[in-house]
Amino acid sequence: MKLIFFSILLILLTGVGGCKKKDETATSGHRLLLTTDPYAPVMQQEVEQFMSIYPEVKMEVRSASTREAVVLLLNDSVRSIVIDRQFNEEERQVIQQAAIRIVENRIAEDGVAIIVHKKNPISNIRTESIRSIVANTVKDWSQITEAHWSGTIDFVLTSKNSGMYELLQKKIFSISKPLEPTTVVPNQNEVVKYVSLHPRSVGCVAASFVNDEIEQIKVIPILTKSPEGIEKEYAPRQQEIYNTLYPLHYSLYLYNAETKTSVGVGFGALVLSNVGQKIIQKAGLVPASIPYRTIQLHAE
Repeated sequence: MKLIFFSILLILLTGVGGCKKKDETATSGHRLLLTTDPYAPVMQQEVEQFMSIYPEVKMEVRSASTREAVVLLLNDSVRSIVIDRQFNEEERQVIQQAAIRIVENRIAEDGVAIIVHKKNPISNIRTESIRSIVANTVKDWSQITEAHWSGTIDFVLTSKNSGMYELLQKKIFSISKPLEPTTVVPNQNEVVKYVSLHPRSVGCVAASFVNDEIEQIKVIPILTKSPEGIEKEYAPRQQEIYNTLYPLHYSLYLYNAETKTSVGVGFGALVLSNVGQKIIQKAGLVPASIPYRTIQLHAE
């Protein structure tokens, strides 16, 4: 009887040992990636590419506001986020006080596109005029020299928890007081929809998010000084953003909260690789490093 008992116990212990959770590595494990609107589609492509190379990786992409993604990362609810700004001073203090190890990777550049309804006759706009709209110091299109139009300006923007809000307020225009858009919507897709329906509205969205095929809206080029000192129009296209000719540009960051080698490290390596940067480029963003193509030449 004792022999039977010890045999059963040995089988049970072996079973328990066999069910032990495997340690996560850079190429195996589970990970939830939170990404700020509107970068979920391109991050989904990066995740699918990563999982196709490493079948033992299971990753899921979800959208969140920039502020929500940061809070969840600092609360240890998620360990990987992609956002459209660096940590602000308040967030950096939390990281320092809590001694959280954060790995930062700049993965792309994008621009702020100024969009209006196609009925709006404005053909270009100066940075100073954009600032006056964002800062709410002008109320009517007749106050914008480049507009050649009149009517109440309806400035539409995402909420104060969004990256776009903080980019405009702090990084691009350094406005001390809170922004007061006339219309607040939940995401950039809603900004585009709203502008397409309201002729006197103006909105700010990621340049990679809009194109000429979207009905009823147009992207306004910015009038600014060229390197030669001549005032020229620059649109939020990849080449102008890469050459820093378009003034309203910003970086996209992948943050991983890591204490050891993990899926986040492996994913970051994929995104910054030639393959990952090509995905970034095809999505309309400016890659952090320019993808290259190897051409093999054979002597005759």
